[in-house]
Formats: sequence, C-alpha cells, structure tokens
Amino acid sequence: MENIKVSRRQEMETKEIMVGDQILVSLAEIGDFTATAHKITDKGVLFIFDDYVTSRPMNNRRTNEGGYEESDLKKWIDNVLLAAFPEALKSRIADLSIPTVGELFGHDDEWDNEHFEPDEDEQLPLMKERRNRVAYLDNEWEWGWLRNAVKQSFSSAGFARVYGGGDTASGRASASRGVRPEFWLVR
Repeated sequence: MENIKVSRRQEMETKEIMVGDQILVSLAEIGDFTATAHKITDKGVLFIFDDYVTSRPMNNRRTNEGGYEESDLKKWIDNVLLAAFPEALKSRIADLSIPTVGELFGHDDEWDNEHFEPDEDEQLPLMKERRNRVAYLDNEWEWGWLRNAVKQSFSSAGFARVYGGGDTASGRASASRGVRPEFWLVR
C-alpha cells in the first residue's frame, strides 16, 4: 500500500491550548459534551460547545425586552448550567453565555445587520466553515439561539438563531431552541 497522508486525533494533557483543541465537559445530570477552543487571548481561551446541551426558550413569554442579558435563558445558564460544570472548570469559567451573530457569521450580511441588535464580535476563524456553525441535539440537527435580539423596529418578540443548515434566522423568544454554551476559561 502507498503512503497516505492522515490526520489523527490524539488525547494528551497540556498546559498550552491551541485553536481547534477539544475538551470533554461532563455536565452533571445533563450529559457529556465536547467543546472546542475558538479563540486565545491574554484573558484566556474561548470554548464553544460542539453541540447543543438542551433545548429551551429564550423567554417564557413572547418578548425580547431587555435582550439576552435579562432573558430567562441567561438566568438558567447562570444558575442551572453553571452549577452543572465540574468544579475543576467552574472556578476558571468567566462569561458563560451563548454565541453572537458576529462570532458565528461576522457582519458582512446586510439582512443580519438590518434586523439584529449589533455586537462588536468578529467572526471566529473556525466558524467560517458552515459545518462548525451546525450543531446537534440528541443526534439530530437543531436550530439554536444566538445572543442578539431582533431590533424592536422589526419584532419585539424575536432573537437571532442559527438555522439547522448553518445560516442565520430569527425566531420567537418563547419557542424552545438549542442552547450551545460558550465560555472563557481564564488562565
């Protein structure tokens, strides 16, 4: 047989995380998930879960008043999800949240810029590939929430989300959609 160039994943312990590295996160009573390093700064490493950990509404009522910061989903993330992280990670986690439109898609799309509340995030390099924007819940592709509310001039009840095919969409805040956490692991 001729030599074939292959890429192998290898598990190892290291103090130096690189973009693309994955870690396994066991969330108590929720399950085991992988998270990928997407950005490294002096602050730490930004990890985004590879799949959705659950499906929840952004708000129990059909409103985007107060945006993500005052949403029922943020309250669940801050209280229930954070508590489910293993102690070894929990003490080093900062800014547990969900991704923004900017992180996944950048700001080149005119429709997104016109309809969603802005963020200042640049598109993450790994998210330039559509397959990295697509996530699954229980082995089925799913729509998932993003942090940006729909602008009030278009809807007072919507938030941005990722369509199952990896494009942007918007949806009612009271609908259950995938929750794909992101967090900074501080150094």
